[in-house]
Amino acid sequence: MLADSIETQNSDKRLEELAYLHGQAYDSYLSTEGQFEKFWSSDRQGVIAYAKVGRYLHVQGGLLAPAESRSLLLKEFFEFVERSGLVATFYNVGEEELPLFRQQGFQVTKWGEEPLLDLKNITWSGHEFEWVRRQANYCRRQQAVVTECCRDDYSTEDWDELMDEIRGIAAECLSTKPQRGDVRFFNGQVDPPSWDRRRLFVARSDHGAGRIEGFLICLPFDSGRQWSIETYRHRLDAPRGIVPFMIHQAVESLKSEGIDAISLCLCPAVRYEQLLGDSWIIRRCLQFGFNYASAFFDMPGEYHFKSRFRPRFIRRFICHWPRASVGSMWSTVRLSAALDLDWSKLLHNLWQQIARPKTRKNLAMPKQQEPAVAETQSRPRKRVEDRQPVASH
Repeated sequence: MLADSIETQNSDKRLEELAYLHGQAYDSYLSTEGQFEKFWSSDRQGVIAYAKVGRYLHVQGGLLAPAESRSLLLKEFFEFVERSGLVATFYNVGEEELPLFRQQGFQVTKWGEEPLLDLKNITWSGHEFEWVRRQANYCRRQQAVVTECCRDDYSTEDWDELMDEIRGIAAECLSTKPQRGDVRFFNGQVDPPSWDRRRLFVARSDHGAGRIEGFLICLPFDSGRQWSIETYRHRLDAPRGIVPFMIHQAVESLKSEGIDAISLCLCPAVRYEQLLGDSWIIRRCLQFGFNYASAFFDMPGEYHFKSRFRPRFIRRFICHWPRASVGSMWSTVRLSAALDLDWSKLLHNLWQQIARPKTRKNLAMPKQQEPAVAETQSRPRKRVEDRQPVASH
């Protein structure tokens, strides 16, 4: 038993190291949060972390290996999946890795776009950042201060007290959502089993001496050259603009350390497009979700909020083997608990859409831009009619 425990600890430590060094997407470090099963390449240079729902495997964090080892890792994982009669799904795959997946016969579907802030170019000056500056200045006038909380600076008792307050804020913020709890797998844990290299920023009132008004958690990838602002929550009565203020302050802190970029995490269904051989059922569900299902998930509102930081958007893809199906999609729902709903809150959201339709008319909507054919291997994209979103963020 002791040997098994030591081996598990070493395996988890190696996974964390690979996620930090070789993760290529904002969710790579999430692979360290859960009790995922692990598939190691024969040379032990790479690992794939996955959750299993029946015969469906859902990969968390992508190919965690050096660039030169990813082909072998994916090939051996593919052989394992095919030999075992399983179905595999990778999320948030970048364009640079698509040739590896296509080589193994994976079905590729556009998933959404990830907003990135290139820190060398951010000065917060000019008209385009006026909204961000206004939120930050207002919060400063409300005597809010953002600071980083490092685990090593706290005693066990003080850290537990801090996390109790963090968990309370998270529960309060989620009380307005239609889901009964957090959406699992796709979202990080507020209080993970181990903080490792995660970073926690909190906004306090009363010049930093008062209660916590909100918090955000940052995750590293790409050897720490990039970070993602993966989780952010706030009290319902927090000062207006507390979340953009926290993001602004975290960006400034990370920029001072020479970090290259910060991800604001995926905007699903943004600029969805038809690719050669993609999954029509996933594409249609994403289209429907973005246009009509804001009461469940406010994808238009999420895009609007993140676009106000003027990020650079990069495309992300879902890769299925052998192909996406109703069964694979339902396993995703089961894994994430996305449809574990509080019907009273859902009906409230629907009523808000009907009663206050004008509150959404000024939301930013993604422009449809035609990518290069050689870059995407896609058919000409059907233009989506411009429409106004129907629910609030």
